[in-house]
Amino acid sequence: MSPVLNRIACPLIIVLLLACCSGLCQEYTYTHYNVPDGLAGSTVYCITQDRDGFIWLGTETGVSRFDGTHFRNFTTADGLPDIEVLQMYGDSRGRVWMAPFRKSVCFYYKGMIHDQKNDPVLRQLHLGETVDNFAEDAAGDILIQQRTSLYVIDNQGRAVRYDSINGRPIRDCIAACRSRSGHFNIEMAGQVYELTVNRFRPVSSMAIQKDYASPNMVAMNRDWVLWISPRYECVIHSFRDGREMNRTWARPYFQHIAFSLVGDSLLFTNEATGALEYNLYTGESKRLLPGQPVSRAFRDESGNLWFSTMGQGIFRLNSNIRMIPIHTGRTNNPSIHAISLFGDDLLIGDDHNSLLSVNVRNLKVEDRSPRPNFKNRILFIDTVAERWLIGSDFGVSLISRKATNLNAAIGGGFKSICKKANGDLLVGFSWGAALLDGRSLRLIDTLWRERTTAVFARRDTAYIGTLNGLYRVDPDCSVKYLGEKTRFLQQRIAAMAADSTGMLWIASYDGGIIGYRKDSVIVTLTRQQGLTSNICRNLFLRGNRLWVGTDKGLNVIRLDKPGYPITQYTSKDGLPSDIINVVYADSSMVYVGTPAGLCFFDASKPNVSEDCRLRLLSVLNENRNKIDDTASLSIPYKDKFLRLEFAGISYRSVGDITYHYRMLGLDSIWRETKETFLEYPTLPSGNYVFQLSAVNKFGISSPLLTLPFDVATPFWLTTWFRLLCLAVFLLLVWLLVSWRIRTIRRRQDEKMQLTARIVDAERVALQAQMNPHFLFNCLNSIQHYVFSQDIYAANKYIAGFARLVRSTLQHSTDSFILLSDEISYLNTYLSLEKLRFKEKMDYLIEVDPDIDKDDYVLPPMLIQPFVENSMRHGLRHKTDGQGLIRLRFKKADAGLVVIVEDNGIGRQKAATFKTPQHIEYQSKGMSLTGDRISMLNTKYNNNIRLSVTDLKDAGGEAAGTQVVLEFPLFYEPAEK
Repeated sequence: MSPVLNRIACPLIIVLLLACCSGLCQEYTYTHYNVPDGLAGSTVYCITQDRDGFIWLGTETGVSRFDGTHFRNFTTADGLPDIEVLQMYGDSRGRVWMAPFRKSVCFYYKGMIHDQKNDPVLRQLHLGETVDNFAEDAAGDILIQQRTSLYVIDNQGRAVRYDSINGRPIRDCIAACRSRSGHFNIEMAGQVYELTVNRFRPVSSMAIQKDYASPNMVAMNRDWVLWISPRYECVIHSFRDGREMNRTWARPYFQHIAFSLVGDSLLFTNEATGALEYNLYTGESKRLLPGQPVSRAFRDESGNLWFSTMGQGIFRLNSNIRMIPIHTGRTNNPSIHAISLFGDDLLIGDDHNSLLSVNVRNLKVEDRSPRPNFKNRILFIDTVAERWLIGSDFGVSLISRKATNLNAAIGGGFKSICKKANGDLLVGFSWGAALLDGRSLRLIDTLWRERTTAVFARRDTAYIGTLNGLYRVDPDCSVKYLGEKTRFLQQRIAAMAADSTGMLWIASYDGGIIGYRKDSVIVTLTRQQGLTSNICRNLFLRGNRLWVGTDKGLNVIRLDKPGYPITQYTSKDGLPSDIINVVYADSSMVYVGTPAGLCFFDASKPNVSEDCRLRLLSVLNENRNKIDDTASLSIPYKDKFLRLEFAGISYRSVGDITYHYRMLGLDSIWRETKETFLEYPTLPSGNYVFQLSAVNKFGISSPLLTLPFDVATPFWLTTWFRLLCLAVFLLLVWLLVSWRIRTIRRRQDEKMQLTARIVDAERVALQAQMNPHFLFNCLNSIQHYVFSQDIYAANKYIAGFARLVRSTLQHSTDSFILLSDEISYLNTYLSLEKLRFKEKMDYLIEVDPDIDKDDYVLPPMLIQPFVENSMRHGLRHKTDGQGLIRLRFKKADAGLVVIVEDNGIGRQKAATFKTPQHIEYQSKGMSLTGDRISMLNTKYNNNIRLSVTDLKDAGGEAAGTQVVLEFPLFYEPAEK
């Protein structure tokens, strides 16, 4: 035999025969899950774990997926071919293969169950019987094993069927697994073959009898194969060196259910009365889950051991919390209410007056009860010299440690006790609180005469807890009710303890606990801060750890860390009950008394903790799961409801997982929740990043899960649409403004044109009619010359008059005329006036030598009315001397200046000679000329300036009138 087998073969039979007795000194605790917790069925045939860390369970009524907090169940409504599933296997790609009781196979992958109806690969399979096993090789190929055939599905989706091995039809093939070289090992009719690339290579032979050729009687992994021999022995064969060893069957054969090989060293014999764990290397064994019909044993990736049962659901072994079996004449595992440690002896008291001693080294239990089986709770145990100090429902007693004789007692229902530095005892009873001598229990003083719930003494000050709150008894015996200032201290006080900093920790029966110092509440701890319950039953302080027993579990508070972090222990962690009667801590060992017995654990062991994994289960939108679209997830605007479902996986946290999350794009604040889903009913349009992390009960965080996505923006809220709307709006405004401007301009142009036409018509009419008096006078002058037979003068006058009329008619249709034409017209007009007035007047026209008369243009007939006005009003009534009209044309920087000057009587004196007819004509001619100048200025955007000045002589008398016309440069050519 190999050294390993030699070392364990000899004691193997003895160890296995005595395995049923090996666990009497202690019992393991388990976390139990059954149908009320959400499991699909209580009869569980198989168990596996997928790549994401979920535990999968095949039951008689469906498949369950477990994340440590919730079960998700699958039935035929979800796609299972049959609800009774016998075999399961999780492969490296994340698929979970299932073999229902019906002759079919299916697998779960990415939220969907694939079967032979909807999957093209599985459709290639033609199963004639139930699938017994699944296996996966190093290449990722899947082996499906039946009794009479094999199927291999490669990673390309091709299925190959084998119905013979090296020419022998496959019969009684009952085991399959991955081989040591990464291929497949197949067991058939006592022979193990390795399947490599369509070739079966014999590995080893075994004497497996046909009668015992059953999947329940044979187990195989890469290192071992074992089976039942006809002599009811378990034969264990090693693939490492080919050697075998036998062990005698330790239990009745008919109780055997199945074997489980876990890892490379553990063998579990699963029976109707529990499971036997046997280490194939060390030979160590232990009996687990006694009394339960175990069907399978399984170890997950975190090292947790799981057991599926036939009718009792599943159990997870709590490797750290152990039970100390206590058997009394009345019951097994009684309710424990008092714990105290003296050396290696742990003294415990139960609810029937039993005083028991447990050796912490070998866990041997001895009964020290003076009067057992009385209905009396022992609530406190301590030592005074060679005696035990006992507090119970009967009162306080001193009992000899050797003879267990009663030495002293004081009656009354015991509630609480506190040792003072001088050895005296402050004791709370149902009738009050008293100070007792610690050695004789002699009553020293009565401090309180009502029902007491808890007491505590600090130097000479006593604190008395009652149903109505907390009182303080000072050294001068004065009593102060602390609930007057602190509302918390008005509640029922359950327990008190003081730490090394002087902080008094006070537990209430329904409000949590507080830290109290110098009459002030320093800290408050409730369920919101992490306590399992606000109903606190007891406190125990050891070092910087404060242990709090509640009605829903045990809590430990780290007093040396900021925020006072809390760790919880409940029945899901392995405590026999969530009701904590008493807790006692010695260094790292913690002993807990509950109504279901006594347990203990080492709080410093690192395997108490466990990594935390986080998985996103579903992204629900538009009534479908978009978990496969998370690489580029987009939420439509018409349905913005988003539900995220997730799971933090930490099985030892038993559901005590806190999730931290935030939605970047909505806010940046981290929030907390205990729920495993989040809903966002109406997310605004935009880009978001959802961030999530899980923190298990041990404070270990999962990697951060990040999900980027966007909520689609409707086209009417997009930037391009808003820009388009803005552009359209601006365009409409521009069109409206342009239309309005064009309308206004058109109206102005029409008005200007109409005005211009009116002015032109008036000008033409004015020019056409000229001055009737002037025409009349000219014709009278001609008549005078005719009657006087002055033919020469008449002809000259007629010629000048004709030339003037012809020029007037010609220029009446022109907008501009040359300066030379204007001077010629004025010269003709003045020459006629001079002939008519004979020697009474003269005129003078002066033109600046720098002026080229053919380069300047002027509006026609604009100067003539001013010349005529000088003639008619300035010179007509002049009686002294000859009248003179002087016209000067001067060049200016901005254009041309025309000065019309006379030496007449002036405007003021001429006004006295006006007749109504003259007034009408003057008013009409001069007003029309003024309007014409305004129109020209508006039309040509130029400025013709007009100024009239009265001339004076040296004596201040009127000496004539001066009219100055300033013309800008007109560039419109003269119209001929």
